Amino acid sequence: MNLATAPVNWNNGDVTDYRPWVPYPALLDEMAAAGYTATEWGMNMERDAAKLMADLQKRDLQILGGFVGLELRNSQKREQEIARALEIGRFFQSIGAPYLIAADSGDERRRAEAGHVDPSGGLSKEQWKSLATGLNDLARELAPMGVNVVFHNHVGTYVETEAETATLLEETDPALVSWCLDCGHLAYGGGDNLRALAKYGNRVGYVHIKDVDGRVLHQSRENGWSFAQALKSYIFAPLGEGIARVPEVVAALRQAGYTGWLVIEQDTTPDDPTAVAAKNRRYLEPLIK
Repeated sequence: MNLATAPVNWNNGDVTDYRPWVPYPALLDEMAAAGYTATEWGMNMERDAAKLMADLQKRDLQILGGFVGLELRNSQKREQEIARALEIGRFFQSIGAPYLIAADSGDERRRAEAGHVDPSGGLSKEQWKSLATGLNDLARELAPMGVNVVFHNHVGTYVETEAETATLLEETDPALVSWCLDCGHLAYGGGDNLRALAKYGNRVGYVHIKDVDGRVLHQSRENGWSFAQALKSYIFAPLGEGIARVPEVVAALRQAGYTGWLVIEQDTTPDDPTAVAAKNRRYLEPLIK
């Protein structure tokens, strides 16, 4: 397994007001200073492929892909959402990035219910069909470009809980759509990472590693916090200090035969984000040896 970072460790689009963003290309300097050689693309990063590649090469960084939220659950928007994702996928192809990290787009109601979802407000059969069809079709279009679709379970969306993640994996074609396990989001959403990996470990094609502060999670549920409120309260803890059972997750991934990327994320922190990113890397390195 290999370690990478992501722009969200410094710049979080879900809570843009909690701290000033690190501008580009200083963002890349911070990633390199934290000891990383690979990252994901973020919306505040360079969009000119040649310029981006030159900036990355200068800092000995490679790009893996990037995250995109899609409203594929809506059959009336599905084709335009696929077209939007294909445009992003073509950009990823131009910079040699092999992963399009797709997630449901969620909405205000789901973001308000993050970590305390009302199951009765989940997707209908028709919406699940639209979502799965859209993902399969998107993956089929991107495959010839060398870009793989990996689906990210994400709080604040309609694929948040362990049960919703399982349904997504059951409804999509395993030959086309892999699972981007986010162990922090699964734990935040009330799921059991080890139980999910025991059943679906063979679907994992990409991993986001983060931890969850159990005390903040309890407060979030007790007070009905939104995703943004929880992020501003630092619900994601430094690796090894939370309830996501990170060492066991890494062991379960190894048991499942996973040899790919572990992208270390801590979406918000009260501390210096570069120092935290370096600390999280140092924590994880011995676990993957």
